[in-house]
Amino acid sequence: MAKTPKKPQEESSEDMNEQMPAIMTKPLPVILDELESYIRRVEDAVRQARAAASDSRQAADEAREAGEKAAAAAKKAAEAAVAEVRAEAARAAEALSDRISELSERLDGLDEKVKQEVIALDDAFLSLKDRHVEQSPYFQG
Repeated sequence: MAKTPKKPQEESSEDMNEQMPAIMTKPLPVILDELESYIRRVEDAVRQARAAASDSRQAADEAREAGEKAAAAAKKAAEAAVAEVRAEAARAAEALSDRISELSERLDGLDEKVKQEVIALDDAFLSLKDRHVEQSPYFQG
């Protein structure tokens, strides 16, 4: 059994195309056209990326401004609510103060009435005592 070495001519043309660089298998104008097309696609991608970055910055600025406006509106609304609560509390406090004054005056009047009633009761008891002493057979003499 004798071994026969493979001859380089027997290699398939497909294997040679795979092993050879593109510059050796394609004409230079085709390679240059592909390269130019690739450069255009890269430039287009860069333009799109820059536009997207610009849009993102603009959207971020708009969002910041909207946030600041919302914060200012919320602060204004909160201040208005606090002022309204304070005014309502002041009205309630004044109404309560008026009611307390009214009750205090009524108590003063009631206190005076109670004193007059007590004096009247004392007078009635004293006069009842005097009459009892006058009419009782045990206190005579």
